[in-house]
Amino acid sequence: MRDMRALNISFFFSPFFISILLTWLTLSDPALSWLNYGVWLTMVLGAYVFASFFYAYLRTRRYESRYAGVASNLKVAAFVTSFNEDPSIVEETLISARSSLGSRGDVYLLDDSTDPKIAEELRKFCEANGITYVHRVNRKGFKAGAINEALRKYGEKYDLVAIFDADQRPRATFFDAVLPLFADPSIAFVQIPQYYSETEGSNIAMGAKHQQEPFLRVIMRGRSGTSAFSLGSGTVYRVSALRDVGYLDESSITEDVATSVKLHSAGWNSIYYDDFLIWYGEPPMDAAAYIQQQSRWAFGYFQLTGKLLRSKLKFAAFSDYASGLYYWLKEGPLTLIELIAPMIFLSLRRPFMTLDPLVYALAYFPYFAFSIGLFYLAMRGKGYGIKGYFLHQSIEYLAFTGITAAFISYILRKKVPFKVTPKGRGRRSIRAVAPHILISILLAISIILGALWIIVANGSIRYAIAINIFWAAWPLPFLLYAIYFSLTVKPRPSRAEYVAPQSKAK
Repeated sequence: MRDMRALNISFFFSPFFISILLTWLTLSDPALSWLNYGVWLTMVLGAYVFASFFYAYLRTRRYESRYAGVASNLKVAAFVTSFNEDPSIVEETLISARSSLGSRGDVYLLDDSTDPKIAEELRKFCEANGITYVHRVNRKGFKAGAINEALRKYGEKYDLVAIFDADQRPRATFFDAVLPLFADPSIAFVQIPQYYSETEGSNIAMGAKHQQEPFLRVIMRGRSGTSAFSLGSGTVYRVSALRDVGYLDESSITEDVATSVKLHSAGWNSIYYDDFLIWYGEPPMDAAAYIQQQSRWAFGYFQLTGKLLRSKLKFAAFSDYASGLYYWLKEGPLTLIELIAPMIFLSLRRPFMTLDPLVYALAYFPYFAFSIGLFYLAMRGKGYGIKGYFLHQSIEYLAFTGITAAFISYILRKKVPFKVTPKGRGRRSIRAVAPHILISILLAISIILGALWIIVANGSIRYAIAINIFWAAWPLPFLLYAIYFSLTVKPRPSRAEYVAPQSKAK
């Protein structure tokens, strides 16, 4: 086990040391060594993330959406969690959970609402519908704390506990599909993909949905049986497994992934069951809400760093979790580096890297094209397409400010409170996209200055200028589109009856 930890730690730090070596070999301006290192780290971590995605894609070939098993008589508690949510949304989720669960167990509402009107309405609804209402006077441990308190009080009566967010409604067949998977005693939990149905009127919401697709359709499928982690909602846990690791991790604002690491480190396994068993979900509708959501998820993953390094995970699982951390680094602070680097080169005419531009172009651009092509191939037939790719890339550029802020907060050891992602009608917010507007203007200026420079330049520097113009131009359409759909949020239509989609598992 000690050898495994040494391997894990060596793997974790390897991209950082590789980038140091490449920086030393290509350093041209000591004052810009930080930029040189950042650019190399962006490329190296990007290669690691791509390799992880490619490996997950290969593993999806052995993924099966149906698992052999027999219907069990396990008793289930269905926990719906809520914090100052719209009561009508919560109530419909409770009814869906009760209908799906049937006679297999009981439904609980874990309500941490601080608004007395909301709490009273939900309490009366639960009493009228045979649902156990649990309300706390404090928010210790936030969502994880609420679940843990309920498990310590009621958990002894149940074999399994299902967790649902206030807007994530189980279909009627949810438990019919999930319970047989627990015939294997090594399974600690089964995760069902979340489903965003309420995307009409907001490209932010549609972008968030498309951003989830590669993760849900490829990465989590590939991780099933090895390192598929809880998504916080649509998770069914074995109560004894949670008890074995001291219940949910209350020290992280993303308790789902932190608890998954604990369970996998303790030798438990997990299954990802990719089927439309959740039929309702509200993604963030505007830029501010989306950035807040991504910032919280990123901060939770940054919090996981120390726990990952101290964990007893097998190498395959460890590398999967590490790639998740690399992803957040790349989409946050390293995206900022990617945007700044061509600006400095083109605007200040200060090369920060000693490298033959033709060698760089011949080595990197084929890999760049291959990674995009493979990604598109992996998503073929999954309702993604070119529009999905463009929305996905745009929404990720929108998120980098919040992710970068989360990274800075983590480095400075600041406490970040748990905040529920705002739901409901989207709002236009110039403040949320002000940094993106500024960066877009600076990139455009850099491209113009680069074009003027290349006219008078001679020799290999012209190739370097052309490459930096490309990297200044590449993110611009995505940034501009993100700004556009952030400032043109349409009013959300009135609520109507929603129909659960038919199963599309393949």
